[in-house]
Amino acid sequence: MGRKIESDKIILGKLFEDFWFLIPEYQRPYVWTRDNINDLLEDLWFAYENSSEDEYFVGSLVLKKVTQSTFDEYEVLDGQQRLTTFALLFAILRSFTRDELLKDTLNKKLFQKENPYDNIPERHRIVYRIRGNSDGFLKDFIQSGNKRLDSKDTSVKNMIKAISTIEEFFKNKNNIEEFAKFLLNKVVFIYVATEDREDAFRLFTILNNRGIPLTNADILKAINIGEIEKSGNKKLAEEYAKKWEDIQNELGEDFDRFLGFIRTILLKEKARKSLLEEFEEKIYKTSKLAKGKETIDLLNKYYEIHTKIIDFSPSDKPLSSHSDEKNNEYKNLITIMKTALPSTDWIPPLLHFYRKFGDEYLLEFLKKLEFKFSSDWILYYTPTQRIENMNRILKKIDNANSSEEVLNDANIFEVSIDDLRSTLSGDIYGKRFAKYVLLKYEYLIQDNSRYEGPPNFISVEHVLPQNPPKDSKWREWFTDEEIEQYKHKMGNLVLLNRRKNSSLSNLDFDKKKERYFKGSISTFPSINHIMQRTEWRKEDIEDRTNEMIKRLTFV
Repeated sequence: MGRKIESDKIILGKLFEDFWFLIPEYQRPYVWTRDNINDLLEDLWFAYENSSEDEYFVGSLVLKKVTQSTFDEYEVLDGQQRLTTFALLFAILRSFTRDELLKDTLNKKLFQKENPYDNIPERHRIVYRIRGNSDGFLKDFIQSGNKRLDSKDTSVKNMIKAISTIEEFFKNKNNIEEFAKFLLNKVVFIYVATEDREDAFRLFTILNNRGIPLTNADILKAINIGEIEKSGNKKLAEEYAKKWEDIQNELGEDFDRFLGFIRTILLKEKARKSLLEEFEEKIYKTSKLAKGKETIDLLNKYYEIHTKIIDFSPSDKPLSSHSDEKNNEYKNLITIMKTALPSTDWIPPLLHFYRKFGDEYLLEFLKKLEFKFSSDWILYYTPTQRIENMNRILKKIDNANSSEEVLNDANIFEVSIDDLRSTLSGDIYGKRFAKYVLLKYEYLIQDNSRYEGPPNFISVEHVLPQNPPKDSKWREWFTDEEIEQYKHKMGNLVLLNRRKNSSLSNLDFDKKKERYFKGSISTFPSINHIMQRTEWRKEDIEDRTNEMIKRLTFV
């Protein structure tokens, strides 16, 4: 007899009523970021406000049933991050509502109170068995709302960030109770469960293998080629099928993302559904684009633009009407953006600007676009806010009669320079944007008459070490308090074209320059500034930080 595999669709409220989850020892910690959480919350709130009667699918779960348990306990192989986030969300909604019935409902979703008279033990909906303090923290927060801030445990630190992100999202929201009804009754998971761990891992692999199901791109191709075939022109259908396949083969795994660029250019709004659904419901049904030849011609046009101004070769000239120096300045900026920005949401406005206005002011537009997008990211705008700001630029391009009209619109490129300078003047080491701002600074001071190309490897290194040896010169130049104050400042950080070497990192300044920094000067010219110094003191860090901020925020 074969082993039983259970699979079904289940609403969130029922999932947190019928199932008890174990996060096994082999699982990674809770790692969701603010961006992950904001994306989920914004999509949930959008669905609640716009289609609250429809089911909203949030993902799949792969589970292994714990056979020796007397309860319905399941090890979570896939879905841990979402389950934990929903548990935190329930606990926070409980604290935001005054509705006692909702509080009680959410409490029962999160944990079971002990009742010795009915022989009912205390149980928590999610139990973490991975090493560290995550299980204790989650139980404590769910039962008492306590947030311990002193833990070094990765899961706990990320849970604390998640809690603050969720609280921030809901602090000015109304209709919490109505949203909770939608959340519990319309948000849907698909789960697959088996009692055999080997089967469970095999299911996990199958569900996460992109090559098995048809992709959105495959189905869109069939729809569009099928539309051409309706004309009875077989030769034309074959010609356009080849055009589609040529683009898909060239872009490979990036093809779906490229289709997403086209979707964004046409709709100028954040994607809320799958690529296929958005094309079918928002593009084709609204006559923004016709199926068949018109769609593939548009794809081909934007692919040619993408190849020219985004995926250029070292010898290409994206700006055909400009000098070599301007071309190389453009290519160098595109290269650092592709290397270290967090997403490609800046690409659709660039493609659309070129298609409408050509390359006459493309470099000027790129500089404004980069400054806006990177500043929004550095200032911790949510992914949705960043996307909305890019869509405002797309709309401006649509409505403008000239490229100058776009460039001169201060509103779409607005950045708070004071906030940006304040952020960059703080400790930036370990921040998500540290590598990018250091790369941008190198771009701003380098000789852009040449195309440098992407570095093979990049690491961020401290000039003043993080923990200088007690007998080093560093201890003569800096007090303990000054080391803590200055070590993570931007002016104390450099980029190297090699991996970090802890044995060289703590050397005295003169030896560190020769043995560690010197080899990276050709790639990162700002090291020259440091090599010219005989000492490296707090005044040097302050001066370099101020100079870097001045260049990075000059507009």
